[in-house]
This record gives sequence, structure tokens and C-alpha cells, in this order.
Amino acid sequence: MSGFIIEKDRPVLQGLTNTSPLLGVNLLNEPTGLGEFEELCWQYLHKLPGNLVLGHITTRVETEAGAFASHRYEFDCRLFLTEGELVGAPVGQLAVTLYRKPGGAEEDIFLELEQCQLWYPELRGQGLGKALVERVKHLGEALDVKALTAIAIYDGRFVWPALGFRFGDYLPSEQAAKKFQKRFRHFCQRHKTTPPDTTGWDAPQFATFLNGLQVPAPVGHSMDRKQKAVHFGRAFLLTRRPFFLTFPLSKGQI
Repeated sequence: MSGFIIEKDRPVLQGLTNTSPLLGVNLLNEPTGLGEFEELCWQYLHKLPGNLVLGHITTRVETEAGAFASHRYEFDCRLFLTEGELVGAPVGQLAVTLYRKPGGAEEDIFLELEQCQLWYPELRGQGLGKALVERVKHLGEALDVKALTAIAIYDGRFVWPALGFRFGDYLPSEQAAKKFQKRFRHFCQRHKTTPPDTTGWDAPQFATFLNGLQVPAPVGHSMDRKQKAVHFGRAFLLTRRPFFLTFPLSKGQI
């Protein structure tokens, strides 16, 4: 069930709307559930904002090696527009992976937001990315995962914190937040500015911090990334190496 284009009239399987507890756990325990995972992803992700539609879907199950070997379900698709100058050409990508924390308990399952990109600048700033993430949240709730996880790269370093994602590999981590508070103080010193009190700050606070000062930082997707003057707090997130972010769901609230 891979490599095909989703038709607009693809039927929604009503039996999947009443998801049962531990659905994600059961899928990971039984690798033959790839078809059900694909249908579930389509059901929760196909209601896209604006004129966006899913297409060229690929789903697969991967078996990890090592002492904590487990299955990973991967859903990957390109995004298309139904009207306008870009009809027929892919304009972005949405990919999620259902997986179990290495060495974790049976119910320690997470949904990784591997790709959530709109490749054309004219499609940004319209709230489309936020709406995409909201669809992924609903999918995660249906799968009963503990949290959404993401590796923040490029402009996503700023976008994900602005949507409420916090520092931590799996669940929000106070230690990870303190690490960035310390790095931020050094960042301020290098730019010869007095650091604010960052006590209790997590990723969203860093992302929204404004003090009138702007510094150059690389902004944008790899297709159009360039140096741009941005506010100080955003510049800090943009200029750090990739880091892990997480958004806790029902089982991950702390």
C-alpha cells in the first residue's frame, strides 16, 4: 500500500473513528497493522486547511536492531494544491512516525513529527503550518501516544516552540530547559547585551522573547534559507545546533 495518490473521494472507514485505548501500543506489537495505520493517518490528516491535499503516500514498518529492538510505523506524503499556479506540483511534505521509546515500557509510545514543511514562501504566514500540526495532534490522541516529538532544524527551531513545543527528548525536561537557559546567558554575553531573567523559561518563552535588539541569523527552509535580522530570542533558537522538542498529549501531561 505505497506510492499511490490519495483521491479526494477516498472513503473514510467508520470503524476507525471509534479508536480504542492502547491502539498505538497494539499496532506496534503487531507489525501486520500497517494498512490500519495508513488508514488511520489518512483519516486524521486528510482534512487539511485551504486548498492543500495529501498525495503520493508511502507507509512502511521498520524493525530496529539492538537490545531494545521494536517496530516503527512511518507515514510520509507530499502536499499538493487543488488550485492556483502550483497545481500538480508538490508544495510541501508531511511525515510522522509512530514508535516506542528505546528501553521504555510497553505504553511509552510517541509520534514523531519528522516533516511538516511548506516549501514555497508565499504559502507561509497563513497559519497553514499550525493547522497541520493540529491535525497531527488529533492523530496522536487517537493513537494514545504520550507526546509529539520533533528535532528542530532550520526555521522550525522557532516555529515549533511558538506552537507550544518544549525542550526534551520524549517528555518536557527541566534539565534540558536549564541547559538552554545557561547557553542563552553565554549567547547574550557574546552579543554584549544584558541577559533577561530566564528562570523557568522553556522553548516557548525563548521563541517569543523580544527586547528591541535584532541580530543576523539564518532563516527559512533549505530551498530559500538566508541571513536575516531577527529578534534576539528567536536568533538564539535559530543559531543553535538541532535540538529535541516535545508536545505532551493526554498521557504525557506533567
